[in-house]
Amino acid sequence: MKLNLAAGLAFLLVTVTTGVLANDFTIDDFSTGTYLSPQYRNGQHSSSQYGSMRGENRSTTIFVCSTPADCNLRNPFKQVASYTFQAASATSPSAFIASAGFEVYPRIDMGYGAGAPMSVNFTPYKRLRVNFKGLTQPLNFNIQLFTGTTWAQNGCNINGLNRDFSVELPFTGFIISGGGFSWANVNLINLIFQSGSVIGGVDFAIASVEASDTAKPGAQVCQLK
Repeated sequence: MKLNLAAGLAFLLVTVTTGVLANDFTIDDFSTGTYLSPQYRNGQHSSSQYGSMRGENRSTTIFVCSTPADCNLRNPFKQVASYTFQAASATSPSAFIASAGFEVYPRIDMGYGAGAPMSVNFTPYKRLRVNFKGLTQPLNFNIQLFTGTTWAQNGCNINGLNRDFSVELPFTGFIISGGGFSWANVNLINLIFQSGSVIGGVDFAIASVEASDTAKPGAQVCQLK
């Protein structure tokens, strides 16, 4: 009986260990690094937040419009765009929330690794996953992973959806810019969000960004190749 019990415990340990290895790898769940941006009508504006996200730093830049001619095209009604990293409350989870007014077409770059040197090993995983809380208009979405100055990129256009949904970017769908990129040594992660709507005004919220070795049923899949 003692031998059987020991064997059973050994099997349980292997099972639990295997389960841990298969767990999703959180890049950011927005539970730390809270921030409320000003409302922007033009220009390029950056901020940095610190906390438990990957690399312990989140660098965010919003591009609204620059020259008067560009602003006449990208923000003709002089409306505002903004973003928030909001902690969980009694009624809502922590989230990254972006908002834009009518005919405002902002681009938001959200990066990890611009602070202290970062090296992330993605070889145990097969895909990146972004968990949305909702999206009001079409969105052009891309992720870039860098090893030094060489990058891998995947992305797609996402249609609006008024419920929780997930978008997955399999590593097999990334296009690599050149030699030197390594899935075992990713120094910078950059998420790019741009309006894909003919009237701008894209609002969305994201609950988390993660890597995973398993596909999530029902997730939208992005493939650049």
